[in-house]
Amino acid sequence: MPSRPKLLPPVAAIVAGGTLAMAGYEMVRSASASVFLAHHSAARLPEALMLVPLAMFAFTWLFSVSLRRLGAARTFIATLLLSALVLASAAAAVRRGVPGAAFMLYIFGQAYIVFIVEEVWAFINSLFVPAQGKRWNGAIIAVSTAGSISGGLLTGRLSMAIGSERIVWIAAGLTAAASLLGWLAFRLAGTQPTPPDRPPAKLADHFAWDLLRTGPTIRRLAGIVVAAQSVAVLLDIAFHRALQAAMPLQDPRTAFLGYFWSAVNLFALALQLSLTPLVLSRVPLRRVHAAIPLLFGLAALGAVAFPILPVLGAVFFLSKTVDYSVFRAAKEVLYIPLSFTARYRAKMTVDALIYRSSKGVISALLTLSGRAFGFLPLRLYPLLVVLVCGAWNRFTRGLPEPSSK
Repeated sequence: MPSRPKLLPPVAAIVAGGTLAMAGYEMVRSASASVFLAHHSAARLPEALMLVPLAMFAFTWLFSVSLRRLGAARTFIATLLLSALVLASAAAAVRRGVPGAAFMLYIFGQAYIVFIVEEVWAFINSLFVPAQGKRWNGAIIAVSTAGSISGGLLTGRLSMAIGSERIVWIAAGLTAAASLLGWLAFRLAGTQPTPPDRPPAKLADHFAWDLLRTGPTIRRLAGIVVAAQSVAVLLDIAFHRALQAAMPLQDPRTAFLGYFWSAVNLFALALQLSLTPLVLSRVPLRRVHAAIPLLFGLAALGAVAFPILPVLGAVFFLSKTVDYSVFRAAKEVLYIPLSFTARYRAKMTVDALIYRSSKGVISALLTLSGRAFGFLPLRLYPLLVVLVCGAWNRFTRGLPEPSSK
């Protein structure tokens, strides 16, 4: 285990880079959603999300190829620079009225940040032991959340003045700047004492499918991620449907979303610095993971009874604050004892490909249901959340409790 003086500089550098990227993402998230709603009905959100799995499959394969040929450091830097380029280009295309540009911006905004975040955590998990993860993961997430809060506040303050598309340009600049801190982090860390990666011999090896089949921890994590993202997309669509009806104008809606996500991240920050380290140090991980879906399911029952914007917003708010604090920190600890292949390739499959593809699959089912049965009532979404949370709770049974060393 590295000593604290040697461990702190690379972790601080990678967290600083991730913080800049998260600030940019908060700007992209609000702006891309509002731009999408300005060009399309909220009822078409599931159609856009259906395309996300295709993008995630291609990006995961490219990540695996790059990891093998370039290594983790150059792959991380390339991810940031290419993401910045695509964001800037997509925003410019929207301003010029290029057909499909709003769709592309929204889809890419859903996809790119997942790889950046998971690469940051793969780097940190390669340096930590479980005891350090339980102690410091909450604080690490808190620092990156400060970037998210800043990005949301900037979006709220600037979107009316400069327009939603220029907000994305600023985000692209922050993402590109994060690459310098990523380069510094890997340079400070030097050679990480991890087992060598197994070279992919066939397409399935790029996605570590063998670990998904045989690794009990990875397999359960995949089930948890599918359930968590199903809950996220159901609440997301319900919230934006109610929001579009209440706020039809683009730039005021972008400002509202900027403030909304700032509040989410501010509350998550409080949880990250207080509740998260306390819970992870005193409560077994499996119990933490089991309690989260029970909390979400109980909150969703309120939205079933009252499917209106304030209630849907409150449930969505709760789900995101817990997701960004306790859930994320508890989930990352499970990866620390695993191999390099599990921490990088399998993690990208679970926390990137499956993470976002779950949204696409649920969106496809909702789209097909809407076409078969007509307009889906808003109350249906939180009702489905309650059902999914029951399955999520079952996936947590049998999760391992990592050793502290």
